[in-house]
Amino acid sequence: MAKAVKTGIDAELLAKVVAATNAGQLVYLSQAEGQGMVAHNPPLIEVNTGILDPNDNTKAAVRATSAAQDYLNSQSAPKSNGAAEPSKYALITNAELPAARKRGNVAGAGAPTKYPFADMPVGASFFSADSEHKNGNALKALGSTVSSQNRKYATPDGDKTKTIKQAKRGEDNKPVLDENGKKVIETKTIPVLKYERKFTIRPVVGGKVYGE
Repeated sequence: MAKAVKTGIDAELLAKVVAATNAGQLVYLSQAEGQGMVAHNPPLIEVNTGILDPNDNTKAAVRATSAAQDYLNSQSAPKSNGAAEPSKYALITNAELPAARKRGNVAGAGAPTKYPFADMPVGASFFSADSEHKNGNALKALGSTVSSQNRKYATPDGDKTKTIKQAKRGEDNKPVLDENGKKVIETKTIPVLKYERKFTIRPVVGGKVYGE
């Protein structure tokens, strides 16, 4: 893999971080090595300065974010000399979205480039059938893709920040539990984002017409 010189991101090193994160292993990077990955929008890695390399305290533990694999895919995608193949998904205009329903954390990621997010005007939708996905559930399969696309069109809103609470993770990237077996919650400050585009995902009823 080649280095992305313009962004200061070593694609080969990032690939190692992604592989280690998927395997639940620790990777340590120096500030110089990880700076471009952290500064990327969205960030490609998360840094835990509370865990340092036992052999080099100038390096801290890092793990890949969901955007890291998307970045690597974009770097390794073959360059086309001709026009890009049109998306197979037809845009639906003036669709009345079903009411949102509560659901748990979704997992799985489709390839954002195969869906027509970039071509969608305000109010447009597209349909993806359950049968297109391995687990037979388009809602779960596309959840992380939609989140990734929302981050793609988001920028920091000035110097605004917000405080969130999340489960603390240990060296194995698993939630840290207290003596009662409950997750340890930590407070984290993150930038407030301003969205140029906002996508959402809903389940639909078979046979019902939504939009034109």
